[in-house]
Amino acid sequence: MGKIESIKEGLGKVTQDVMSLVKVCLLSRKASALPKPREEEMVILANGPSLQTTVSSHRDFLEGKALMAVNFFAVSEEFTQLKPEYYLIADPLFWLLDDSREKLFGALASKTDWPMNFFVPVKAFKDRRWQQMIAKNPNIKVCRYNSTPIEGSRRLSHMLYRHGLGVPRPHNVLIPSIAKALRMPFHRIYLAGADHSWLPEITVTDDNEVLMNQKHFYDRGKSKASGVKQENLNTARLHTILFHMYTVFKAYFTLREYAGSLGKEIVNITPGSYIDAFRRQKL
Repeated sequence: MGKIESIKEGLGKVTQDVMSLVKVCLLSRKASALPKPREEEMVILANGPSLQTTVSSHRDFLEGKALMAVNFFAVSEEFTQLKPEYYLIADPLFWLLDDSREKLFGALASKTDWPMNFFVPVKAFKDRRWQQMIAKNPNIKVCRYNSTPIEGSRRLSHMLYRHGLGVPRPHNVLIPSIAKALRMPFHRIYLAGADHSWLPEITVTDDNEVLMNQKHFYDRGKSKASGVKQENLNTARLHTILFHMYTVFKAYFTLREYAGSLGKEIVNITPGSYIDAFRRQKL
């Protein structure tokens, strides 16, 4: 790297640091106290198609480990079978869209008959409707976390992550899930159902409509291609979808580095996963 490029990179990091601090001041709030887990290892149950095989064929591997579920996992039969101690959501559509709100929070409120920590972004607490639904179930402990996007120098970013003031840019739920798990005393975090095999599922119609088949294990092969909704409820264009994918896969390398600085490890046990940042392990 030449001297000019090095200076540009340094200035870019400084700018990102300043912007991250501004975002923390404007968006971050006091997060809930962290739970004290009994287990030493956690498995994050992402909702990719491969999770069905992992759960059905390797149930013994999940035993004795803390489990974190995400997104619509509660609508599946596996939710009441596995009884995850932790649950995390990140997508604003869960509290912005009536059908998503009723589907997710309704399932959580009616099914959860064991103690569970439910991690919800600070910004979601502006909506009272989901809170009223969850309040009906005393088994669910709602925990606030900051999903403020953090970028910049390693030293500042890691410090903000450790204090729960933000996470690497959270363009999908797995990023804050890993960041949250790293703040708890787990020395190893396994990723199951993290297929991330989205690229072959993207098509563009003759009318320039961008469609994506977002497959989940609980769809049982019945999912269909559709437009990708954004937080502003508009349908994403192709360049936006690809940029989000770039940001997601890059964030995993940031999390791998952060985990290493804590003396922890993230292990991908998802067969056929597109994630190239973490060590793979076959079950």
